[in-house]
Amino acid sequence: MHDPINAFNTIRDNFLLYIKTAFGTQFPEIEQERERLLRQPGAFHQEPWIEPMPRYQRSGKTIHNLDISNVPGLDESALQDFKQLASCGLVGNYELYSHQIQMLRQALAGQNAVVTAGTGSGKTESFMLPLFAYLAKESRNWDKPKPEKPHLNDWWKNEDWQNECNPVGKKNRSFKRSYRVSQRSHENRDAAVRALILYPMNALVEDQLTRLRRALDSEAARDWFKDNRKGNRVYFGRYNGVTPVPGHEYKENGKPNGKKIEELLEAIQKIEESSERASEHVNQTGDDDVRFFFPCLDGSEMRCRWDMKDAPPDILITNYSMLSIMLMRNIDRDIFEKTKAWLNKDGSVFHLIVDELHLYRGTSGTEVAYLLRLLLQRLGLHPGHPKLRILASSASLEPDDPKSLEFLNQFFGVEWHSEQIIPGHLEPIPPIECQEFLDVEPFITLAT
Repeated sequence: MHDPINAFNTIRDNFLLYIKTAFGTQFPEIEQERERLLRQPGAFHQEPWIEPMPRYQRSGKTIHNLDISNVPGLDESALQDFKQLASCGLVGNYELYSHQIQMLRQALAGQNAVVTAGTGSGKTESFMLPLFAYLAKESRNWDKPKPEKPHLNDWWKNEDWQNECNPVGKKNRSFKRSYRVSQRSHENRDAAVRALILYPMNALVEDQLTRLRRALDSEAARDWFKDNRKGNRVYFGRYNGVTPVPGHEYKENGKPNGKKIEELLEAIQKIEESSERASEHVNQTGDDDVRFFFPCLDGSEMRCRWDMKDAPPDILITNYSMLSIMLMRNIDRDIFEKTKAWLNKDGSVFHLIVDELHLYRGTSGTEVAYLLRLLLQRLGLHPGHPKLRILASSASLEPDDPKSLEFLNQFFGVEWHSEQIIPGHLEPIPPIECQEFLDVEPFITLAT
């Protein structure tokens, strides 16, 4: 950001404009006095704090001019696919950081890797780039989907379809069948979790969703999948406490659970309303980024837990608390079983991605480490398995620090080496170039 003060002023003024518009009065004196009070620090804003951010060394390479030496394990055709997919929204036409290229190279060469750098250093892209390279390569062999089933993308708003499934009315909850149409029931490829991204808190999960919507659900990404992957998509899904809906779609007697189905219906309708409002905002302002803050129901994002149970997303995003619950519940069993079955295929690699690794310390870190071992066991893997790729990010590990290596060895249960810790190197600070200092005597005389 080159002008943080002006950015702050713009945000403040936009909030003031909203208040004046939504809660306006016909009295100019009141309007002026209210604005004067609101502009005082402490009323609804504080003076900005500005923190200078370090600049990290760049590689001299954009996503478009990477070559085979930068991306091992891909032939020229697969490399072009990766570059096209990544440029749909994951990264822009700017120079990648050196540590991003290094992690991409090491991960595709079959090594586990952790990137360690400060805020704003592109750590997320460091582990997403090798994942996208793998997905671009694997997806070349996916079979063409079958024709989409009726009401696949409108079951939550098509009243004729709902009445057909529930002819006696919702209030009686005597459903003939569930009117949910499974989101990926038309696919011919293996549905499995190719990558599990683990976050310590839901706020970071939401941030990652915004990035994935931009990368996989932009218009450019949709066109790319349509033109290059026979209509297949890379799916992602958030699985935590806010994902609709907990519970079973069917009762023990095999009949639809009307109460839960209605709960899902209401949740999906709210999601669609938010998406429509975001689209209206985009049409009015031209700010396309707004829509990536909300799910899009006909795209790559999984809609609900039941859809993810039917067909696990390629990228599953969760936190360690929910992962622990999922491993214990029978209702989530299919997610792990289908992933385990996919891992039996040649060329399949499961990516375990742990963000904010430095937060998993002490007793809680030990619990998460054992949780990850249970996950691997459920999938038929072990810490040193050739079909397991561990990628992580941290803010506090050092390549030459024995304690950092000991932490990685103990947390993941496999031996790590210093070259697997990839630091972000800072750009050298340029020398200060200025004229000679002014003579202080005139200022002393003026002050006295």
